[in-house]
Amino acid sequence: MDRGGLFFKMARHTSHFFSNVGKRTPLKGAAELYHQLHRGKSGKAANPIFYVSNSPWNLYRYLEFFLTKNNFPKGPILLRSLRAALTNNHDTEKPHKQHEIRNILKTYPKLKFLLIGDSGEHDADIYKEISEEYPNRILAIYLRDVGHKKRMERVRSLFNEFEVTPVLFAKHSDQVRDHAKEIGLL
Repeated sequence: MDRGGLFFKMARHTSHFFSNVGKRTPLKGAAELYHQLHRGKSGKAANPIFYVSNSPWNLYRYLEFFLTKNNFPKGPILLRSLRAALTNNHDTEKPHKQHEIRNILKTYPKLKFLLIGDSGEHDADIYKEISEEYPNRILAIYLRDVGHKKRMERVRSLFNEFEVTPVLFAKHSDQVRDHAKEIGLL
């Protein structure tokens, strides 16, 4: 995937994140995996990374601190407006992320991407829709299983007959790493 890009889902509950920023820990092995994806199969690439979050922009410093503290690769952090966050309307999450991802795809028309998120809120719906719109640009969708049985059933059902892009539901970073190797990205 040399010269491709990556999207990553950030913290879901910003108030919890805000109060525990120094204590939050990422999924085990995630930072190392992201560095490997950033370097690509050659180990020398510089695949850009974009962090797209539904967190409001005023939490930028905290998210940046989290990424730096946990040794994640550098990349722009795209957040929603504070006004949208204050409306407490969860329906704004999907359009915000779709808008940001579409803008990145339009800005970098020659790059291919991975979409990495979780099975929690809207990532699966957003990523499925984006990959259908850009079938030759999305190399894989990786969704971390957050351990919520009903949500996971719903998310899996979205992809029952989906053949546009490879989709992996993972509990561990190693599963994503193995799949990325299998499809020639690492």
